[in-house]
Amino acid sequence: MEATLKVIMQKSEDGGAEPGSEQPAMVAGGADKRWPRRRLLRWALGLVPVAAGGGWAALDWLGEREASAGDERPSQRTTWMCLAGHRGAYVELDNWLQPPIRKPNAPARLMRACLYLEHGSLDAMQRDLMWPEVTHTPEARLLLELTERRSQSMDWRHAFFESWDALGRPDFSKSTLLPEPLEDAHVLVFINDEQPLQGLPLLTVIPGQEGFLEWGPGQVRASDSVPLLMALRERLLVLEELSPARQQLLPLAEERLDQLTGSAPPTLQLALRAFLAERPPEALFQRRDLEALEPLVTLAWKQTASEHFFQQMHESLKDMLLLPGHHAFLLATWAQGVSLGQELQRRARASAAHLDEDDRHWLGRLLWEVGARLREQHSRLELERGLLLQVYGSELTGHSPTRMESIDLWVELGRWEEALKRSGFKRWPLASLHEEACGPRARDEHAWLQAFAGKAALP
Repeated sequence: MEATLKVIMQKSEDGGAEPGSEQPAMVAGGADKRWPRRRLLRWALGLVPVAAGGGWAALDWLGEREASAGDERPSQRTTWMCLAGHRGAYVELDNWLQPPIRKPNAPARLMRACLYLEHGSLDAMQRDLMWPEVTHTPEARLLLELTERRSQSMDWRHAFFESWDALGRPDFSKSTLLPEPLEDAHVLVFINDEQPLQGLPLLTVIPGQEGFLEWGPGQVRASDSVPLLMALRERLLVLEELSPARQQLLPLAEERLDQLTGSAPPTLQLALRAFLAERPPEALFQRRDLEALEPLVTLAWKQTASEHFFQQMHESLKDMLLLPGHHAFLLATWAQGVSLGQELQRRARASAAHLDEDDRHWLGRLLWEVGARLREQHSRLELERGLLLQVYGSELTGHSPTRMESIDLWVELGRWEEALKRSGFKRWPLASLHEEACGPRARDEHAWLQAFAGKAALP
């Protein structure tokens, strides 16, 4: 069993399997559990391009996709327009559903019903749900339940949660009617044609878009926001090494962070950035490196809470974009800087065999402390990275009880995520539902996940 645990944890520390894949059964806490785990740091991978400009121009970059007899799903651009509550989606959905109809199209019918619900056209929604291809489906039943509860509930999220619960918590994770989920890393910026891109926070555009490198460097040099610069740093690190945006902007972001944080960074996040930058990526840790890391691990992970930064970004985006909450949450997630913990762990793993036993124990304790600082935060990614640091730290110290405690909680986090996935929450094309949920998630994502797993009340 120990060997199986080690292989599974190693995969997660290094990024894990492909998103959506399932990993082998794990034994933890005395019970056999088979559970899927999404790839660690998936939020930083597979980003889609930004759509700049309003209306149809906002989605030109997606390209047209012709429907075929074997393709019942609306195009990806139609899906994203529905997820954003964009009224232009009606035109495309009507094209799928109006004569000549090749055959009944349940995904498009359900998607249009969701769009009608989003815009308060309840009679039209109910007419769509009466069509035989959708009328008796669990998805239609949830929409009807949600419609009734929404009129009595204070908000969308509680109405949705209570509807799902009242129907016996049906599993929508493999629904053939719902679109693919709107993940936290999807950048879907719909702006007015008259709105200059320079008026948006730097991270709401994809580096490399036309004109970006003309005004982007000036924004980096002028920025006084450490969280925004950290978010930019995280965004640039997932780009190809030779991409113009990364080559031109990453050094500027690092330089500006150095200027703002000085010689004594006030948080572990910023101190760890400087600590790692001072050492070549392939250099092995020595005793002197452990001595330098020792005073840093007592610092709080970050200065600006994710919720506070989310609120700042939401305020700056709310009059410019559809889905301002989604994009503010994306920025707050990147600003957590959890890739620093991943990089620390990578270097520690490479160095462990070259340290003597006492120094390996020391390194393990330091990793445990860094993990503890991350676990004090309230996001899923910070909790997961903190746990993985503590698992490996306990392996180096040889302290099995703390290692198993961290593994058990890591497994439990996977169960929380799976419960949310079963609700299909991220797959429902209801913009108001997703937007409203971003604030509570930014405040305490642990509580949000636990509610779907039946461990806490929905915040």
